[in-house]
Amino acid sequence: MLATKSFFDAAKSRLEVIKESQRENVLAAAKMMGDCMEDNGVVQLFGLDHGIAFAMELGYRAGGLMPFHKMQTVDLVMRGAISDAEYNDPNLYDRTELAETLWNLYNIVPEDMFILVSFAGNEGIIVETALRAKERGHKVIAVVSKALAAVSESRHPSGKKLTDLADLVIDNGADAEDSLVDVDGVHKMNQIATISGNIIAQMITAETYHYLTSQGKDCPVLLSVNVKGADEHNKAMSDKYIGRWES
Repeated sequence: MLATKSFFDAAKSRLEVIKESQRENVLAAAKMMGDCMEDNGVVQLFGLDHGIAFAMELGYRAGGLMPFHKMQTVDLVMRGAISDAEYNDPNLYDRTELAETLWNLYNIVPEDMFILVSFAGNEGIIVETALRAKERGHKVIAVVSKALAAVSESRHPSGKKLTDLADLVIDNGADAEDSLVDVDGVHKMNQIATISGNIIAQMITAETYHYLTSQGKDCPVLLSVNVKGADEHNKAMSDKYIGRWES
């Protein structure tokens, strides 16, 4: 139990730091998202590797908000844009041309905004997605490890990283190696980035609700299917975004 306590204490301490250091950024993100939703926009979520968990945390979750859509690299192979071999190529994330291919799989409209999630924020496909989003007038929020982003080289031909392009950068608070607990003075283990990412996702959700309701506006909260009338409630909200949230 000593190891369990060491990790729990270290994680709790790191989350407290994130709560304070990222407070203003979370509030700014909530305003950006609330304004997007009020404008009938959808928040496009695109995460790489463990960043996929961030998108899953927000996309069509009971107790969460409705207007989210998940962009997923797996859709490239599922919809026949690339082969299985290409999808499993270790260099997949550096194929910048696939950003446009992925974009065109979905129904993305001018009112939409983006949350792009990457540990380093240097992969070609996510940097290219940010570039295309900015060129087309969309707001972009990046969620990264600032510590790793600062020391990582861009893998995009422009030399840019996600942190260079985003309107707002939220730090997931992870160290560059994403190891948290000092085991023996030499080695560290246990990760925090996925935990902190999901906490940040829920913090933004809570603040978006507060931002909208404090102005007397409706907030599109999804109900659990265990609640009576949830199916009708959720369908009424999702139908507003038909062909977009599930594109």
